Amino acid sequence: MSAPTGGAQQDLQGDYHRRLFHALHDWERSWAGALDVAGDRSRAHALGLDQLGHFGAQGCELVADAIVAAGPTGAPMTLAELGCGFGGALRAVIDLLSRRDVTVTTAVGLDFVADHVQLFATIEARRAADTGARTGDGAAPWTAHPVQADVRALPLRTASLDVAVCTGSLSHFARTDAVFAEAARVLRPGGLLVMTDEAGLLGPGGEPSETFRRLHPPGIFFLTGVETRVAQLRAAGFTDVRLRELTDWACALLHDRLKVMRLFFGDLAAIYGRDEARTLLDTLAVARDEYRRGAIVPALVTARLPA
Repeated sequence: MSAPTGGAQQDLQGDYHRRLFHALHDWERSWAGALDVAGDRSRAHALGLDQLGHFGAQGCELVADAIVAAGPTGAPMTLAELGCGFGGALRAVIDLLSRRDVTVTTAVGLDFVADHVQLFATIEARRAADTGARTGDGAAPWTAHPVQADVRALPLRTASLDVAVCTGSLSHFARTDAVFAEAARVLRPGGLLVMTDEAGLLGPGGEPSETFRRLHPPGIFFLTGVETRVAQLRAAGFTDVRLRELTDWACALLHDRLKVMRLFFGDLAAIYGRDEARTLLDTLAVARDEYRRGAIVPALVTARLPA
C-alpha cells in the first residue's frame, strides 16, 4: 500500500497514539494517578509515563552510551530528537548524558503530531516547575523545547546539530530515506545519528504474524529490510554506518517489562485504563515473540557523516 502523506499521515499517527494513550492527553488526571501510585513526585517521574516505546528507559541508556562512545569526552553538544513523541526519551537521554559529563547546550524535540508537541510542552512545564520547587529557585529552565515539524523538512539550519537521535519512532516514518537526507543536512560534518529501531526492521524469520500487524498496523508502522536501511543511510551521505542487532537483549528486556507490568497491572490500569493497559501488554508480548523467531530485528543503529 502507498504511504499516506502530509495531513493524512498526521491524522493517522495522532489517532493511533491518542487511542492507545488517551489518558496521557489528560495529563493532570494522569499525573495525579501517577502520584497516587508512586507516592511522591520523584517516584512518579521515575515511572517514565512519557517513555512509551518498546525499549523505554533502557533504550535511552543505549542511545546515551552510543553518543558518549562516539564523541569527544565532555564536549558540549547541540542535539535534536526526530519523532520525539511526548518528550520523555529526549529528557532521559539529556539526563543520562549529563551524568556522563556531557553537556547538551541546546535540545529540540521534533514531532509532526500537534497533540504530541502540546503534551511535550505540558509535561516539560510540570517537570520544570517541580524541579524549581524542590530547589527553591522558582521555575527551573526547560530541558528541551518541542517543535511541531515534519521530519522530512526540518525547520533547522544546515549543519546546526552535533547529534540527532530517534528513540523508537523510526518505524513510524513512511519515508525514512527523506528523513535520513534531512538528518544529514542539519548535522555538522562529523555529526552523529543514533537510533533504536524497535519494530521496523524485517528479519529472515518470515513475515510478521497477523497479531503483530494488528497491533503495529500498516500506515502507522512501516517495515523495511536491514540491507535497505543501511543503504538508505549511505545514500544520504553517512559513511560510518553500524547496526547492532539487539535480539537477545530486547527479548530479555521485554520479558522483564512484561513480568513487572503484569504484576502491577492494577496500577497500570489505574493510570492508562484497563483496555489500554491490556493493549500495551499485548503489543510488547507480540514484539518479543517476533524478535524470538527472527521476523523483526531490534537494533541500535549509528551513522556518522564524514568530518
